[in-house]
Amino acid sequence: MTLRHAVLGTAGHIDHGKTTLVRALTGTDTDRLPEEKARGITIELGFARLELPGIRLGVVDVPGHERFVRAMVAGATGIDLVLFVVAADEGVMPQTREHLAICELLGVSTGVVALTKTDLVDPEWLQLVTEDVRARLGGSFLAKAPIVPVSAARGDGLGALRDTIAALVQSVPPRAPEGLARLPVDRVFTVHGFGTVVTGTLVEGSLAVGEEVLALPLGTRARIRGLETHGAPVQAISCGQRVAVNLGGIDVSAAPRGQTLVHPGQLGATRRVDAHISVLGALPAPLPARARVLVHAGTQQVEAQVTLLDRAALAPGGTALAQIELGAPLVVRPNDRFVLRGFVPLADHGRTLGGGVVLRIRVPRRRKADPTYAAELLALERATPAERIAYELRAAGATGLARTELAELVRAPEGAIDAALGRLRSARTCTLFDRSTGAHVHEVALAELEAQLIGAVERFHVEAPARPGASREELRSRVAPSLPPRVFQLALERAVAQGTLRLEADLVAATHRSREAPQLDARVRALDRLYDDAGLGPPRNQDLAAALDVTDAAAAEALAALQRSGRVVRVSTELCFSAAALAALEARLLAYLDAHESIDAGAMKTLTGQSRKFTIPLGEYFDARKLTLRIGDVRKRRR
Repeated sequence: MTLRHAVLGTAGHIDHGKTTLVRALTGTDTDRLPEEKARGITIELGFARLELPGIRLGVVDVPGHERFVRAMVAGATGIDLVLFVVAADEGVMPQTREHLAICELLGVSTGVVALTKTDLVDPEWLQLVTEDVRARLGGSFLAKAPIVPVSAARGDGLGALRDTIAALVQSVPPRAPEGLARLPVDRVFTVHGFGTVVTGTLVEGSLAVGEEVLALPLGTRARIRGLETHGAPVQAISCGQRVAVNLGGIDVSAAPRGQTLVHPGQLGATRRVDAHISVLGALPAPLPARARVLVHAGTQQVEAQVTLLDRAALAPGGTALAQIELGAPLVVRPNDRFVLRGFVPLADHGRTLGGGVVLRIRVPRRRKADPTYAAELLALERATPAERIAYELRAAGATGLARTELAELVRAPEGAIDAALGRLRSARTCTLFDRSTGAHVHEVALAELEAQLIGAVERFHVEAPARPGASREELRSRVAPSLPPRVFQLALERAVAQGTLRLEADLVAATHRSREAPQLDARVRALDRLYDDAGLGPPRNQDLAAALDVTDAAAAEALAALQRSGRVVRVSTELCFSAAALAALEARLLAYLDAHESIDAGAMKTLTGQSRKFTIPLGEYFDARKLTLRIGDVRKRRR
C-alpha cells in the first residue's frame, strides 16, 4: 500500500494544551528549549511524527502566545490540515480567534477541533462549551469540522481523534509533484560531524541528495549532503513533506529561518507584488489607500507598504486589489497566500489585519489607484495558463521572456506551460526567438519594435539627407541598445520582408529616394578632383578638411559619399585612394609579377612612384585582396 504523506499543524490559544496533546498523540515532546520547559509555554516551532494506518503525518506544533505569532505563521505555511485546539475549561479566547483567522487567510480548508482538558469539566459544561465553539466557528472553514473532546492526561478521546484525522487526510487532495522546488526554512541548527541542517515543509517541487541549492534572498549556494524525513534518510523527497536538509559548504548564519531553498536559476526574490487582499471585519477603521504593514509569507516577515489599486480605502471585512512594496526581498510566487499584520493590537485578533493572494511578482511600481490595471488583475485571477503567459509576455515588451522566467511568473505545471506556448505560437500571439533559452516575445511588442525601427530610419533620412541610409549598428544604438540581439534582428528581417525597409548597403525606408544636398554635392566633386589629381599620393584622411577648407565632419561626410559611390577606396585607417588609380596600379603590378615572379620594396617604389609611406599600405591592401602573398621581403602573385 502506498504511504500517504501530509502535514498537520496545531493552532489555538496559549495554554490550551496543544503541545501536551501532540505528546499524547505522537510520544514526542515538541518543547525542546530549556526556556520552554521552565516557563511551560511553547516559544519556538516544534515537530513530531504521527503514524496512522497508511498515513505518515508531519506535525508542526506552533506557539500560542500573541508575541510568537510570527513563528505560528511560519509553522502554518505548507500545512494540509489543522488540529485546532480549544480548552474545555476556558473556551474560545483571543488567540483562538486570531489563529483561526490566520489559518483561513493562509488557505487552510480542512481541520478538526480538539476540545482539550475535558477531565477538568463536568459533562454539562462540556456540552455548553461544545455548542459555544460550534457557534463561534460559524462562517469559517471549520464551521462543519468535527469537534472531538479529548483529555491528554487520561487518554480520553485520543483514538477517536486519530481516526478523525485519518479520515480528514483522505479528503485532502494530494499535492502535485510538479513545480519549482521551494523549501521555506523554519529551523536551522548544527549537528556535530554533519554541519548545517535546515528544516521545513517542501511546499513545491522536489529535492535530491547531491543537488545544488540556493538560499534566498541571501543568495548563498550550498550542496545537499543528505535528506531526512521523520528521522529516516532518503535520497529524494517531493512536496508536501517535512524534511531536514544537511547542507554542505554553508554556515548556519547563511541560512537562517526566513530563507528559502531553491534550485539555482529557477526562482528569485521580489521587492514588489500585486495581490488580492482582504481585511478582517474586526478592523476599527477602513484601511487607507496607503498603509504600512508587516507581511508574513512562508517563513519570512518583512515590513511593507500597501497601495490600493481599485479604491480609496478598504472597509473592514472587505477585499481589494493592491500593490505591496516590500521593505526586503521576498520569495513568493503567484497564488501564494500571505498574512498582513499591523503594529497595534486589535480586539480579540491580536495584530492580524488580513491577508491575501499573490497575483503577480516583480511588477512596475504604481503609486496610486489604477482602475484599468486593477481590471486586468481581476481578469488574471480567472485566466488560463495561456492567457497569463500572453499577459506576462505583453508586459515584458520587446525584451521578451526566457522559458525559466515564464515558469517563475506563471505558476502552472511544466507541461501546461509548454502546451500553452505551443498554442500561442500557433495563434501567432507570440514568437520563439531564442531556442537555447526558450525565449519568446509577444507579437504586439514585435510589431511595435518594427514601427520604431521604421520611424528611426525615416528620421535618419531627415537628419542625414546625403546618406542613403542607416547602418544596423546605428539603428540598434538608436532604438534597441539593451534588447536581445535576436529580437532586434527578427524585427529587422520582418520589416525588410514586408517591404517597409529596404536593405541595401545600409537600411533605407521604403518611401525614401536618395537626394544629396547641393552643398554636399559641391564638396564631393571637389574631393573627387583632389583624389584624381593626387593619384597614388593622396592626403591623409585627417588632412582632408584643411584641403577642402571645411569642417572635419563635412569632410568625413563627403568622403563617405565618395566611398559609397565607389569612386574612392579605403586602403588603411589613414589613407583612401582613387579607385581608378588603384585599378591602374593593380594592372601594372600583376603584369610585373607575371614577368618577374616577385617584387621587392624598391621595385614597388619604382612601380608606384611613391615613398614607403604609400607603398607599405598599398602592398598590405593587395595582400588583403589576396592578389599577392608576402614571403619574407618580397611579394609573389597568389595563385
